[in-house]
Amino acid sequence: MKEQFNRLPRPTFKWMKVNALELDVTKTEKPGSAFMRERHEGDAAVQFYNGNQLPDLGDFEGANKEALRETLEDGNVNCRITVPDGGRASVWLVYEVSEAAPELVGQLYIDAGRDSELHLYTLFEGDAPHGLVNIFHYIQTGDHARVTVSKVQVQSSRVRHIDQRLTRDGAGSQVKFVSAEIGGREAVIHVKAQLDHDDSEFRSQSMYLGTGEQVVDYSYWVPTKGCRTFTDILTTGALMDRSKKYFRGTIDFLRGGKKAVGSESDVCLLLNKGVHSISIPLLLCKEDDVEGNHASSSGQVDQDMLFYLMSRGLSEAGARLVIVESNIRPVIDQLGDEKLENRAMQAVREKMQVCYQKGECDDQCAKRFPNLD
Repeated sequence: MKEQFNRLPRPTFKWMKVNALELDVTKTEKPGSAFMRERHEGDAAVQFYNGNQLPDLGDFEGANKEALRETLEDGNVNCRITVPDGGRASVWLVYEVSEAAPELVGQLYIDAGRDSELHLYTLFEGDAPHGLVNIFHYIQTGDHARVTVSKVQVQSSRVRHIDQRLTRDGAGSQVKFVSAEIGGREAVIHVKAQLDHDDSEFRSQSMYLGTGEQVVDYSYWVPTKGCRTFTDILTTGALMDRSKKYFRGTIDFLRGGKKAVGSESDVCLLLNKGVHSISIPLLLCKEDDVEGNHASSSGQVDQDMLFYLMSRGLSEAGARLVIVESNIRPVIDQLGDEKLENRAMQAVREKMQVCYQKGECDDQCAKRFPNLD
């Protein structure tokens, strides 16, 4: 039995089979008790709670209705971060799946006051049979607030990872996500950013590395109502083995949102035959005084670049690793925390080597990625 995730807000032809991601239904019980590691600096108040503390979500349906319902009713790792007007804070959260706590479900409620600044660093790690992580980021910003969320996800290939995000802006505010989606059996990212007020900004930079049978699925929907809003979305990464990546990005320029600027880009390196990359960057427009850009590219490693690197003494495998890292490193460098950056790069390098060591690649892929130690 299948269930759908990340349905396009404006569906296209059914025969194209790109309107939604279909995954096997996983039977889960109500999550048991769990805990997360936390530390913070500055003016933030961090509270863990039971039940639902979120306000009315309007028409937000999340990755799908059931995934959203779980975070609203069955959360076991609910957390609220509050930064007062004019406050400055940094918060670090670690979510770890284990056999004792195989399911982590909950809300991450961020309330940033007027003229405040918050940088949140999150690490998702661990392993458990039939593991599940389902986190709902709800971000509410006051006027001229700045919120940055840096995320590294390195969970095992036995964990389904669902990340749902809803942002509501204040005038002149900025919300930015920087994420490294490296682990997980399936990584489902669903984002809705409401730019209702003038001069507000939404930015998202994400990298991924798919191996084995892994599925990475991104969905962005950014309706812009305010004047002079700014949207910038980038996903970039590489696919190996039989992995799949989907990108559904929709920037919706609504009537009245004059002088709005929006761009979205999806870049994918295909490292062997058998991978699958689908990209749907969509612009919708009801306002004529706007600027929208969208781009998508996927292809194999550039042979001229490969030859150049090998002529400087690198092996073919080493040269391919350099090319992959050059593609994803600009995103990782924006995480803003040295430990998180190192963890992400270590996971990328280990993943490309473990793929060979465990014999998961086909013969062609094994030749391209031998053990680089």
